[in-house]
Amino acid sequence: MPSEMRSESTHVSPGGPSHRRAGDDAGFTLIEVLVVITLMGICVVAVLAGMRATISATVIDRNHAVAFAWLQAASDEIYETPRVPCTSGQALAQSSYEAAAKSVPVPPVWSGTAAKIEVTNVEYLGRVTVDSAFEWGASFCFEGAGTEYEDSPLYTQRVTLRASSPDGSMVQTLEMVKSE
Repeated sequence: MPSEMRSESTHVSPGGPSHRRAGDDAGFTLIEVLVVITLMGICVVAVLAGMRATISATVIDRNHAVAFAWLQAASDEIYETPRVPCTSGQALAQSSYEAAAKSVPVPPVWSGTAAKIEVTNVEYLGRVTVDSAFEWGASFCFEGAGTEYEDSPLYTQRVTLRASSPDGSMVQTLEMVKSE
């Protein structure tokens, strides 16, 4: 029986013992690469949007804190100012207290800007009749010559202060009670 001769040839590549065909590459297709790039782009945009929101929120929070500290300092200054009696008029009380508020320096982060602080209202505690409840109003004034409360230091005033950020986008209000 004649022997069959069989010949097999294998190509040995420098990287390994067997040869791979071109269709067996384990790489990525163009569509897979585009999907990955798109997903990575979406993630980067989301992270940048989150960072922008965080920075904006931090600036807003800082402005509120600065305004509140400024208002607190101004209210302390108003509290130290002698109480303007209601008999002098609401306008005089408001301008006197506003001068005291403006004597407090503008916070350093807002210095040299259009930030402002002002007294917007002064009201007095009183009641319409003896039996009615106490309430705040600009017309309540029971002190003065000829009244039984002529020298009473108990008349309470509510002073409303407002601070505005340099760009005017944030306004903080504080109400304080002033009495002797």
